[in-house]
Amino acid sequence: MAEEKLKALTGNLEFDRLIAAFSELRDPAELESARQAIWERFGVEGAVFISDMASFSSTSRKIGVCHFLKLIHRARQIIGPIVDRNKGRLLKCDADNCYAFFEGTDDAIKAAFEISEVLFRHNDEFGIAEQINLSVGIDFGRVLLIDDLEFFGDPVNTASKLGEDLAIKSETLVTERALDTAHFVVPENAERIVARVSDIEIRYVRLPMAGLDGNATA
Repeated sequence: MAEEKLKALTGNLEFDRLIAAFSELRDPAELESARQAIWERFGVEGAVFISDMASFSSTSRKIGVCHFLKLIHRARQIIGPIVDRNKGRLLKCDADNCYAFFEGTDDAIKAAFEISEVLFRHNDEFGIAEQINLSVGIDFGRVLLIDDLEFFGDPVNTASKLGEDLAIKSETLVTERALDTAHFVVPENAERIVARVSDIEIRYVRLPMAGLDGNATA
């Protein structure tokens, strides 16, 4: 059973077999040819959306893991339909993170704003212990998209760093390169930032969300 789990990288047999074969190659020319074949088969361009629940570890320690799992369940029930409505594909949810793919940055931003608005109304109705606070990272670029299962690539890594490491409670951070592909007009009060994470420079914009900086809308 353990060996089967180690072999199944994504659950897509074609992709997993290509990667397994790639891992056995040593010749540089064969490696490059195999790499190109993988990207030609599974490579797509689009927007990567990754959400993270704020203060996962500290909150679960204070209120108990079962209570926090309840909040994770509620958050997923909110995020899923909104991603669908905005032409996105919710690929997976892992603990307090949700991972989605959109063909365009505008749709990803619209989804982030809609989620923010719904959660603002939700949190306004409940006490602190029942509130859900999400941070979101969005990037755009070429990724390996494997069905509705998984994606890999630099935009995934960047969006993850934005949503999980750099964003604080109820923030949406979008890279400059993602905004370059969008029709979205960045609000004047949006903050433009340059950060280095794991020795990688990331240029991004902190977008004002509903209920935090007035009445921001996408």
